[in-house]
Amino acid sequence: MNKASIIDNIIKIEGRIGQTILPYAMNSWCKLDVPLAQMKSLFIIIGKGEMNLGALAQSLGVTPGDVTGIVERLVEQGLISRKPGAEDRRVTWLSATDKGHALVTNLVESKSEHMADILEHMSLDGLVSLEKGLKELISAIRAHQQELG
Repeated sequence: MNKASIIDNIIKIEGRIGQTILPYAMNSWCKLDVPLAQMKSLFIIIGKGEMNLGALAQSLGVTPGDVTGIVERLVEQGLISRKPGAEDRRVTWLSATDKGHALVTNLVESKSEHMADILEHMSLDGLVSLEKGLKELISAIRAHQQELG
């Protein structure tokens, strides 16, 4: 077996893992009372730490006018805060609130709890091999990111 066929098999397995785990993820997401566009926006804002309305719109591939309503609803729900720019008051800066961070943290923790339950069904040898492989995968991801600049 050559490297290319092993890579192909890994990609297929990763796809099957995604399909198999989907019901667990859906369970957590379906409990949310936040539409997908708002969740995408919240994830983007948390990922950047703080950003302006225009940058959020660009990240979503829409116009600033298109995100105004999304931002308004996120503010109303207490998931993000909005503040005018110090240097240019026409610029509105967005950041996640503690409540917004907690919502995302709860989603991640829920996924982690499900994964822990699933991993309990693996043998110790399988877990050791998986851990080693995942660490190598992280190293490969970092190397690839450095190549991209």
